[in-house]
Amino acid sequence: MVTLTGEELLAWIDTTAQHWQKLLEAHEDLLTVSCDIAGVKSIGELMQHIVAVQLRYAERLAGLPETSYESIAYDTVPALFATHVQGIEMFRGLLADPAYDWTQELEFATRRMGTLRASRKTILIHALMHSIRHYAQLATLVRQHGVAPDWPMDYLFMGAKRV
Repeated sequence: MVTLTGEELLAWIDTTAQHWQKLLEAHEDLLTVSCDIAGVKSIGELMQHIVAVQLRYAERLAGLPETSYESIAYDTVPALFATHVQGIEMFRGLLADPAYDWTQELEFATRRMGTLRASRKTILIHALMHSIRHYAQLATLVRQHGVAPDWPMDYLFMGAKRV
């Protein structure tokens, strides 16, 4: 059987985020572009949503108090990606701990779906795939506003090389 590890998925998310950081640094005005994805009003708020979910789920998995959603800044590219790095580093620490029980279930409150219970593994996969899903939506939106991301976004390019 072939499996995708948490470390491999995390590397894809982080690589993708680094590309988005460079693009948004070059086009910071995109943060103010209107957006109706996930109930937000701007690309900046969508980016806040992406990094807030990463951070808050990482905090839940680490047994730490969750950062309030409203306190996560989205008005500058550095602020957004500082939050991304904070969440990613927490995930890395958890993935590196051989004693961490990924099958243990956690109960947690969500912003829109009420209280849920899921395994730590399910929470990790959700948090990371959530980012990729929204980055794909973001790619369409920025292209519609005249900015074309210049990197391949598919997981294939984490290991494929041109011949």
